Amino acid sequence: MKALVVARSDVLGEAAKYSLKELDRPKITKGDAEIKIIRAGICNTDLEILNGYMGFQGVLGHEFVGLIQEVDENNPYGIKKGQRVVGDINLACGECEVCKEKSYASRNHCPNRTCLGISNKDGTYAEYMSLPLKNIHVVPDSITDQQACFVEPLAAACRILEQKVIQLSDRVAVIGDGKLGLMIVEVLMSQKYCTELAVFGHHMEKMTLLSDGVKKVVVEGNTVDACYEDFFHVTIEASGSPEGIATASKMTKPLGTVVLKTTCAQASPKFNPAEIAIKELKVIGSRCGPFDTAIKMLTSRCVNVDKFITKVFPFSRVMEALDFVKNERGLLKVQMAM
Repeated sequence: MKALVVARSDVLGEAAKYSLKELDRPKITKGDAEIKIIRAGICNTDLEILNGYMGFQGVLGHEFVGLIQEVDENNPYGIKKGQRVVGDINLACGECEVCKEKSYASRNHCPNRTCLGISNKDGTYAEYMSLPLKNIHVVPDSITDQQACFVEPLAAACRILEQKVIQLSDRVAVIGDGKLGLMIVEVLMSQKYCTELAVFGHHMEKMTLLSDGVKKVVVEGNTVDACYEDFFHVTIEASGSPEGIATASKMTKPLGTVVLKTTCAQASPKFNPAEIAIKELKVIGSRCGPFDTAIKMLTSRCVNVDKFITKVFPFSRVMEALDFVKNERGLLKVQMAM
């Protein structure tokens, strides 16, 4: 099978080398399924991995929709050959204290976990992959392949709802007009989750994809107008920039909450935690979210992800697709069809 393979860099944080290679199809083990990839999405985390984030080696990618090809006989989940599926990207051990909690902590924070296309587990930039049956979610027929490929990032946006950090009376800001930032806004608006919602970004043409119920603010550089300092009860940082936490801290009211979504290969040399301490801010990391919630949102049409597609490449042009995403400015989602 063809797969995009990342070679580990000798220096952590140094840009990785990668190429399209011919590999054997994955062999499924107990409790696994083999999946034929239909479509894969390119995520900013993938680009950070290519910049040295996590020191990853193997097949890149974690956003996908595919068809079940083969299922292990030990299958209590009802997964069948031919079903169209997506999958949770964290592979928990199922044996440790965290896993025994049977909560979202076990989904995201098993200390022995591997992570699809990110840490010690081959990912989705391939014609075939394997995944534990317990990680697999069947996709309803009413959801297209293009939409299904958004389940993982949409679930990450839904994680903020699951964390219950926003009150109905709160003023909320989202920093970042990229794919994740815009989906977070869509999720919050669809659930009528706060009194006032604003998005801050560099591209008004992207923010206009959102409805009129959200305030759209164009930011020059990393400087936000002084009228927004100490203004928001909750600020969600999804800029993709390591400097974003400093901006979010300035915008958040004393005793407010900063939610961090950005992951970067390089740390910010400008970050000073003094403002967080002085204002007594709560800083909350936010990672992967509930797939079942994301699938329900797509099924009910309360969130429109199709408008976030910039371009679809055939997987045979994966190298060109990655160059396109790395070099073009102002893009939203790029997917690859097999």
